[in-house]
Formats: sequence, C-alpha cells, structure tokens
Amino acid sequence: MINLQHSPPQDVLLTALAFQGNMSELARNGIQWALSGLFQSLIVQVKRILIFSTTVIMSSVLLSALWLAVQKADYSLSKGEHEVTLSNTQKWAPHSVIRILRDFLQYAAIVLSSYEPLSLRNLLRHRDQLNGVNYMLQACFNEAIDGFNQEPLLVQENSKMVIHCDGQTVQFLSGTGDCEISVYVLRNSIQYDVRERTAEMYLARLSSRQEPLSIRDLLRVKSNLQSWGVLSEELQGCLEFAVQEYSEEPLCVQDNANMVVDCGGQVLKFASGRQDNAISIYDVRDGTIHYQVRISSLWASTVRFFKGNKDHTYTRRMKRSLLD
Repeated sequence: MINLQHSPPQDVLLTALAFQGNMSELARNGIQWALSGLFQSLIVQVKRILIFSTTVIMSSVLLSALWLAVQKADYSLSKGEHEVTLSNTQKWAPHSVIRILRDFLQYAAIVLSSYEPLSLRNLLRHRDQLNGVNYMLQACFNEAIDGFNQEPLLVQENSKMVIHCDGQTVQFLSGTGDCEISVYVLRNSIQYDVRERTAEMYLARLSSRQEPLSIRDLLRVKSNLQSWGVLSEELQGCLEFAVQEYSEEPLCVQDNANMVVDCGGQVLKFASGRQDNAISIYDVRDGTIHYQVRISSLWASTVRFFKGNKDHTYTRRMKRSLLD
C-alpha cells in the first residue's frame, strides 16, 4: 500500500523533471560542442603533420636533385680541362628546380594555415554548435552571418574572415581572400568591418549597397574610385555635378533623401534619413549630365522655391545651365 502522505506534489515532480531535462540538454550541447572542437582540432593537427612530412620529403628530394645536378655540371667542367669558364657554370644553374621548390613551399604554407572554408552554410554550422555554450561567440557569429549574407556573390567567394570574440579566434577563407572581413567586440558592441584589397572587390561592394549621403561621402567615394584607378570620365563628371547641385539643396532635403548616380555604366546609391526625397543623376548619349529631384513634402518644396532651386537641371562639359 502506497503512503500518499510522503509523496511529493505533482507540480514539484514536473518541475524537477523539466529541470533535469534542461540540464541534460545543456550537458549534451556542451559535450557535443567540446567533442566537435576536439575532433576538428585533431583533424587540423593530423593534416599539418602529414603535409609537413610531405613537405620535408619533397624538399629533400628536390634539394638532392639540385645538388646532384650541380655536381654533374662541376664534373663536366673539370673533364673538359677548364675550357668552359666559371660564368658558364653559374649560367647553367637549374633555376627551374629552384622555382619549383619555392612554389611548393609557398603552397605548403597556404595549406598549413588553420582557415576553415568560408561559406554561409559553414558559418551557420559553427553558430549552431555554440548553442547554449558560448553566448558571446554565438552573437559574433550572428553578426558575421548577417553581414556576410548581404555581401555580393563575388565577395562571398573571395574573402578571408576572422572572428575574434570572447578570447577566441576563428578564421575562414574562400577563394583568393581579396576581401578581409573582421568581426570583433569593441566597447561592448560587435563590429563587422570589411577591407577590400582589389578594385574589383571595391566595385562589387559599392554597387550592391547604399552609401551614406552627404557632401563628404560623395567626395569620399569619388576619391576612393580615383585611388583604385576605376573612376571613368563620365562618372567623375556626374559625381562632381552631384556635389555641386546637392550642396545647394536645403538641409531638410540633404538630410532626408535617396540619391542614385547612373553614369558611365556604373550605378551608385546613397541614402540619408528616411529617404523621403529622391535625387537622380544620370548622363545621356549627347554628353549632358542631368540632376533631377522629386520632393515629397510641401515644406521642402516651399524652402526650395524661395532658395531658387530647380527640380531639373543639366550640364554639358561642366557648364551649368537650366533646362527649358
């Protein structure tokens, strides 16, 4: 016969079972994360040992071949009773063997690095392994995933990403690594920074996102394109005309606008505030550059009217005039 007087209440049992289930889930996640990290670390170490051993063996073989080739050349010279001068010996040196050895060592140095493959799927996999284990590093992975997902395909396939959070560093690599992406914590805020290493990467990112809109930002983009050597004459004229006209707009328009510069086959986008006002700069085949504004509020239209701003202006060879 069961003694009900000493039996715990049902809700206490349910709470205990739920707590036990949560602890089991947390322990299972922790063990899974630890084993996964240990397994990946073991794979990396084994890979390094194998490649290092292969590198040593190949280097020894190449150096031995180089030594035998030089010895053979010296023997041939001595047998010819010094009819060939020393300069000819130096000229015969097997540069191809040295070049092969150099290229092989460079390749081994790349392979020996501890970079993980960089892809959205791999970032998600690493993030999910941190569930319930390292919340700060997981938050950094969330920031990395959000930023990387917005990058153009060309950048995603040729980038190097370093995530440094909570004392841990995880590195990823795709393609040639022409974009350097850094995710880190600064003043309790997670930062996502990108540095382009080629003009192609800069143009790809510039064409796929909105830049801040201000006179300073327009000049900054123009200067960056010029420094990369990819600023066409048409685009330069459009940006200069955009700065000239935009600087004459009232602040209520400057601080709340969307600007599209479409010149020379290149499209650039800028934005400020709520983007209520629309500004378009474009060129046509006759060589003219047009600046067109669409205002969304009566107040902004009134301010522009008293300032003498026009809704549509154009320039030819940087000589400003009004459209009839």
